[in-house]
Order: sequence, then C-alpha cells, then structure tokens
Amino acid sequence: MKSVPVPQSRSHAVNPAYSFVFWSTVILLTVLYALLLPALLLPRRWVLSIIRSYLAAVLWLLRGLFGLSWKIAGDRREARGPVLVAAKHQSAFETLILQYQLGDPAIILKRELLSIPVFGWALRRLGHIGVDRSGDLEGTRQLLAAARKAHQDGRPVLIFPEGSRREVDAPPDYKSGVDLLYAVLKAPCVPVAVNSGRVWPTKSLTPGSGEVVIEFLPVIEAGLPRAAFGARLAREIEEATARLLQEPM
Repeated sequence: MKSVPVPQSRSHAVNPAYSFVFWSTVILLTVLYALLLPALLLPRRWVLSIIRSYLAAVLWLLRGLFGLSWKIAGDRREARGPVLVAAKHQSAFETLILQYQLGDPAIILKRELLSIPVFGWALRRLGHIGVDRSGDLEGTRQLLAAARKAHQDGRPVLIFPEGSRREVDAPPDYKSGVDLLYAVLKAPCVPVAVNSGRVWPTKSLTPGSGEVVIEFLPVIEAGLPRAAFGARLAREIEEATARLLQEPM
C-alpha cells in the first residue's frame, strides 16, 4: 500500500528547561510509585487504579509543561470490550493515552519490556503480552494463547500493527501478526488513527505543543478473510491518519 502524502511536521523546538523539569518530575513520580511495589500483590482492579493515577499525572504534566492537548474522536466505547484494537503508532503518546482510555487493555509489546525491574513487573501485573519479534513458533503460540485468555476475560487486545513507531511521512509497514490475531480471536476489530507524530516526533525524547487527535474508526466486523481484512485495515487507518495530519494544529 502506498503512503498518502502528508504535510511535514511543524518545527519541533522544545524549551530545554521544560524538558528537564518534565523528565525530572517523571523520574521522581516513578520513584514514588515504585514505593507502592507491594501493591502489585493486590487485586488487579486496585493495580489498575494506581496505574491510572500515574498516567493521569504524566498526562497532566504533558499538558501543563508543553501545551500538548488531545481530543478523542469516534466511539471509544466500541474498543472497551472483547475486541481487537489496531492502532497507528507515531509517538510515545498513544501508548499512554490508550492504556488510560481503554480501561483494561491487554497490550502486545516487546518482550524485553517485561524484564525491566519494577516497570516490567507492573506491565506483567496489568496482563500485557510480550512478543518475541524473532518469529519463533513457540513464541507465537504463547502470544496467541495469552491473547485468547485476555479476549475470554472480556478485555480488548491492543496491537500496533506496524510493530514500532513510524514517522509521519514513512510508508506503511503493516505486519502479518494483526491478521493472524484477527483470525484466531474471531473478534471484531476497532482501527485507531492518530496524528501524534506531528506534535511528538518519533525520534524526539520530548513533545512539542499542539493538539493530538486519537480517532476510533468504525468497527471492522469479524469473519473476513485474512487478506481482505489486512488490506481494509491498512487502508482505513492510513486514510484517516492522513486526514488527521491535514487538520490545523
């Protein structure tokens, strides 16, 4: 699939003082929350509440220090049940906002993240799913088993179908894993388009100012052939993302 031409990101000039204050505060906040490590033994609903409070504090900092605002478009209610959610990935922002907005998602992420002390333990307690990018058959089986379990528990399974963050002008690079999950789960899929890359560029440690739009697109029904689903998913996400990138800041 060819990429849709989009305007270049606006100049990304961040006040170094704001960046220092932001990351210093995030580190301090993380250390304070690390003191709550024994809380990981509590029921998951308590753990989710603690994580949501942490995310709310980080999102507040992004808004207050950088002027990064956001808007949720579309019907997010469709993405809060036992469905597959496939989101465009342009920045670190959508990993924060989708965890916050979806309630209790099972996010498919790099397996290495689960090994990070404290942070990885929290990811495991949240029930996120580590993926082995080597394509190992046993790793794929474990991924599918964990995704089925999350689906049976009534949780949305969130995947970034291109595997990693993509710059706003990069050509689409959708992997086959999303097609496989769609076929195995036999669940509807909620595509998600974003324009976060123009505010928080892929290679930037800190964001600029502006509004990010996270748009939940119409549901793709279950039961389509894998190839037809994959083509439709990529087309709908890319067209919507290109439209969002055209909107004024």
